[in-house]
Amino acid sequence: MSLFVKNGSNYRVTSNENLDVRTMLPAGTYNVKYDTMKNEFSLNHIESFDIPNKLYGDLTKNRDRILNTFNDRESSTGVILCGEKGSGKSLLAKAICISAAEQGIPTIIINQPWFGDTFNTFVQSIKQSAIIFFDEFEKVYSGKEAQEAILTLFDGVYPTKKMFICTCNDKFKIDYNMKNRPGRIYYMLDFTGLEVSFVRDYCEENLINKSNINSVCNLSMAFNNFNFDMLKAIVEEMNRYDETANEVIKVINTKMEFVSPSKYKIEFTPNRELNIQEGSVEKIYTGNPITNNVLLNYYIVGDDGEMYGQTTFSPNEIVVLDPSGKIVYVNSAGDKLVLIKEETKLVMHNFKF
Repeated sequence: MSLFVKNGSNYRVTSNENLDVRTMLPAGTYNVKYDTMKNEFSLNHIESFDIPNKLYGDLTKNRDRILNTFNDRESSTGVILCGEKGSGKSLLAKAICISAAEQGIPTIIINQPWFGDTFNTFVQSIKQSAIIFFDEFEKVYSGKEAQEAILTLFDGVYPTKKMFICTCNDKFKIDYNMKNRPGRIYYMLDFTGLEVSFVRDYCEENLINKSNINSVCNLSMAFNNFNFDMLKAIVEEMNRYDETANEVIKVINTKMEFVSPSKYKIEFTPNRELNIQEGSVEKIYTGNPITNNVLLNYYIVGDDGEMYGQTTFSPNEIVVLDPSGKIVYVNSAGDKLVLIKEETKLVMHNFKF
């Protein structure tokens, strides 16, 4: 049996088998297609996201928080996830989309710099709740004009409720009109590397020799941006050859020499009765204390005048390794050293954004 589908003043012939009219967009993953001849947007159903069976660290907590906030709010919710590749931002975005699908919420992926009234009207014509996912936003919408043109979609002035998720590698390439504007972008999460809780959970699940878990966690904190690719490769190699983390990184593409030195404030408390000359102990240590010795130089005031003194702390003498950046040592003489990592001060340039 032939059927006729009317579109404006035009009729198109179709069959009953091809006609499938839905009142709701089924939960799933779609990308946007555009017909230049008809000036018309449409959705193409694609394969859904695939993520590990188990999520580690704070991924589950952040996923649930973002989804709960979206469901609780009456208006649209914007989310920016910033960080280098492998830092976990895309994993969180995919986890949100998969959980949303379980609630009947579809995900629409934007991989072209669409903008303008026609595109905005198309998105808002989808009356149900949906996730609009902009992966690598600053690359797809590269430049000031392109990013400004899409801002009206994020403003929530349209009646339909959407979650806009943007991942980006460099948040300083995001238009300033998207920053410090929770009415437009409600959440902004920075991924500077895997959290220690993530590393520990992953090792508990996947590392055969559990006695090496602490060494992997310590190693992860020695890197400025320890990513999932690095963790997975290290654990895989440790399991294959029954080696420690430090042995494994000698051969795989995860090298300490590629890590930028970090700066730490020094707090030194000697256990011995040393009359250390005031101001002679260094105040700042720059380097990687997880893998290198920390050498303190100072002058001791004695009966014979000033004497040169020196105390060394090795990574094996670390008694506290706090993910916040605080490291505490106690050496065999009972001397105590506390290193407190200083925040990196970002140099702001006059970008035309």
